Amino acid sequence: MIKKDIFNKNVKAQFQASAKDRIYRFIMADGTIRGAVVHTTRMVNEMRANHNLGPLETLVLGQAYIAASLLCASLKDKNDRISIHIQCSGPMKGLDVESNSFGEVRGYLKTKSIQVTSPEQINYLSTLFGAGFLTVTKYLENAPTPYSGQVALEHGSIAEDLANYFLVSEQIPTGFKLSVYFDDQERVKGAGGIFLQALPGADASHLAEAEKKIQRINSLGELFAKGESPEEIIRKEFSSLAPQFLSSSRVEFFCRCSKERMEGYLKNLSKTEKKDMMANGPFPVVVNCHHCNSVYHFSKDELAMLEQ
Repeated sequence: MIKKDIFNKNVKAQFQASAKDRIYRFIMADGTIRGAVVHTTRMVNEMRANHNLGPLETLVLGQAYIAASLLCASLKDKNDRISIHIQCSGPMKGLDVESNSFGEVRGYLKTKSIQVTSPEQINYLSTLFGAGFLTVTKYLENAPTPYSGQVALEHGSIAEDLANYFLVSEQIPTGFKLSVYFDDQERVKGAGGIFLQALPGADASHLAEAEKKIQRINSLGELFAKGESPEEIIRKEFSSLAPQFLSSSRVEFFCRCSKERMEGYLKNLSKTEKKDMMANGPFPVVVNCHHCNSVYHFSKDELAMLEQ
């Protein structure tokens, strides 16, 4: 992966931002509700820089990255990963995002620029989705085949449609809070999310209380921008349900693409395609990873070596 430097070679700032981007797992209501809270400000900013996104695109894809980072909290084995796929008729067109058990998140929008016909559309993100489907796929190391479930988009909100997916497809009451906070110059100053899910034996009154409390948090990203920590927020907002933190781990915008992997893709091209590329170029040949928008360049000599 070739990650753009958003810290201007300031190593201290980079490490400080990296230390904050973590996912915290917890239980509450006597162990009948499990949850996770994630701080992703650095992740969203690096995603925005690599994909060259405007504020609207950053908001939509950023929410998907936050959701994927929350979903990876349940992954256990080192090769486990989970993906969110949205296909829709609105100007957003769709997205693909995935995370793995290491907390690495990557993904992209189906369009580089979301075209809106009027400013009012931006006030209601549901108009950007239109009709379509949300698909969640789990690739588990110990499962013989991937598990995939799908629901129609009913809300035009990644958080609400994911909650609907878990209720319909897995019959598990689940709640999400996804937040990207911009300052008045449209810079991302805070980003993160919360995930709550009922466990067997959960009391209906506790679930209703948890739902009210998660909805009461108006802007999680803004709280992070003001310096509040994920643990402080959960302890304060859900104090009556006695949250207990279990573990934490890193989350990061990261893709395992490399020039060597791209060489493999070029080697697998047909002889006709390779011959045409060598004859007509243009050089250097540019190969783009759509997951992270890393760009790899291959000279004519390097391509000639791949033919050997």
